[in-house]
Amino acid sequence: MKKIELVVLKLRDFKGIKSLDIQLDGGNAQIFGDNEVGKTTTFDAFLWLLFDKDSNNKKDFAIKTLNGDGSERHNLEHTVEGTFLVDGTAITLKKIYKEKWTKKRGQAIAEFTGHEVEHFVDDVPLSKKAYTAKVNEIVEEETFKLLTSPTYFNEQMKWQEKRQLLLEICGDISDEEVIASNTSLAKLNDLLNGKSLEDMKKIIASKKKHINDELEKIPVRIDEINKMMPETAVDVEKMRTQVAQIEKDIEELQEQKIRVKNGASVLDKQRQLQELEMKRSDLKRTFEADSIQEVYKAQTKLQEVQGNIQIINSKLQQADNNRKFKVDEANQIQNNIGCLTKEMDELREKFYVVDKEQFHFEDNCNECPTCKQSLPDEQVKAARDEAQAQFNERRTMRLADIQREGGTRKEQVEQLNDRLTTLRNEHDAAVEEMNKYQDDLSVQDKELMKAQKALETANSTVKDVTTTNEYKSINLQIEALQAEIKQLNEHAYEAVAGIDEEIVKLNYERKECNNAIAQHANIEASKERIIELEDQQIKLAQEYEKLEQTTFLIEEFIRTKVNMLTDRINSKFKYARFKLFDTQVNGGLNEVCETTYKGVPYGTGLNNAAKINVGLDIINTLSAHFGIQAPIFVDNAEAVTKFIDVDTQLISLVVSEKDKQLRVEVEGQQPILKEAI
Repeated sequence: MKKIELVVLKLRDFKGIKSLDIQLDGGNAQIFGDNEVGKTTTFDAFLWLLFDKDSNNKKDFAIKTLNGDGSERHNLEHTVEGTFLVDGTAITLKKIYKEKWTKKRGQAIAEFTGHEVEHFVDDVPLSKKAYTAKVNEIVEEETFKLLTSPTYFNEQMKWQEKRQLLLEICGDISDEEVIASNTSLAKLNDLLNGKSLEDMKKIIASKKKHINDELEKIPVRIDEINKMMPETAVDVEKMRTQVAQIEKDIEELQEQKIRVKNGASVLDKQRQLQELEMKRSDLKRTFEADSIQEVYKAQTKLQEVQGNIQIINSKLQQADNNRKFKVDEANQIQNNIGCLTKEMDELREKFYVVDKEQFHFEDNCNECPTCKQSLPDEQVKAARDEAQAQFNERRTMRLADIQREGGTRKEQVEQLNDRLTTLRNEHDAAVEEMNKYQDDLSVQDKELMKAQKALETANSTVKDVTTTNEYKSINLQIEALQAEIKQLNEHAYEAVAGIDEEIVKLNYERKECNNAIAQHANIEASKERIIELEDQQIKLAQEYEKLEQTTFLIEEFIRTKVNMLTDRINSKFKYARFKLFDTQVNGGLNEVCETTYKGVPYGTGLNNAAKINVGLDIINTLSAHFGIQAPIFVDNAEAVTKFIDVDTQLISLVVSEKDKQLRVEVEGQQPILKEAI
């Protein structure tokens, strides 16, 4: 069993409390104080130190101290420090919440740019990630809140989470155990067919909704069908006989109409007209055949010459671009040669200056700089010889360096001159290539003029067939035949118009008969549809009844399992009891998780004292389950005259009107006044 005890809790400028130290030394304590003195703030500070949240599980609560007008007081460090004993080993956690002030470039005054939090473990600064990991090594957040607040389980957890936690504590009951305990559930396994209860409940709910929707729609559909059916009956056979006769009459009138429109004289005239039109087309095709071929040849030649000119122009442009590239590169090389030549001249001048340098030796340097006595002549001569040798060596090295640099630049100039010679040759080759393309272009320009002239000549030789006497004669014959056909058709129009009127009347009569036949077919189809809907209604009702039976078995299973679970869960607690389902008006079950004490629901009728003691009872069981004992903070503890026994550190926050500053009473110690400044 891991044991966590709070030794001391220190607050500095936290939620309006300037300075507060609470020395508990791991013992049970009562913290007395009037409203707004800072009792709950101590619990908020305790939880913020560990998990960045207050006692209401909020992360964005106000930490900073406020001025009298409600504005925030700046440049304060809001600090909470707590020392704990974890299985007898001390560990100190500290967090500092402070403002960030940044001086931007060019500004003399720093600006407020936000907040930051510093984290410490045993005075060692850590990152937020490392600090959180250290806290989690002590205890996980959700578990710690469950073990430190009597109200957290009942007032801040969702009922699904509470139910899941209770099942973890007592252990779940297998479906086989539940079914074995109640013989009426024997059929349930077959009905589930390998599916889970939750999945089957969803399937049943979906099917029942679908069936109900369909059952609601069926009477409406039947009523709509009845309203749409006509009341009058139709003699279908008589209507069909009448339609057959009408269609026969229409067919005869159509044949009569064709005979009138296509009289023998009209057909003969139309045949003659087709022959003349074919003769005119043949004449035009034969007349133009020879001369048009010459036009096609001239057009082909013109297109060929235009293509050649385009190709030569492209090559000429490419050669010119190549020439320009050579010119640009040659100009750049000339510039580089000029720069290198200038550098070589400077190096020659430098070589001349260095070569002319002479060695100078001061004759007054023949005394000791320390004792000021004259040095021996041989020592002075040796020093002069050494200095002159060093001078000559340095000058020789400098001259060699200058010669080496000059040689390097000379080699570069020679390489550039070689490249320049190559570029000039390539430039001349490009110019020669351009001249060749210019000559080719001149030749093709002449060919273009010849091709254009040939096309003009070919077009001028094409004769217009419409100007010939033969073509004109055929046109006159065609026009005469067209006039004759038009006159014959006009006489036939009157007869055809009368036949069309008769056909229109018969078509209307046939439509009326067909409508009557279709109406009869719709009536029969509607009657069959009503029978189908009534059969569907019966089948849906039967299917719904089967689903209801399966639902009853599932609910009976849940009821049995919940009763078994309830007994098992309640056996883990001394005072708290749990209601795990509600019986609905229709007899069904609704899963819940509600804490009760002596039959009174926690959320609707339980007083504060009972709520706190029930919460402590739950913490006792949870501590045993998780194997952790942690300090318990009891807010509004004045409501409880006697706490149930707990095996861990208990810190009670008691409202006391007479205590205008916090008063801490630790078991076995003298009361201490702790002013929350």
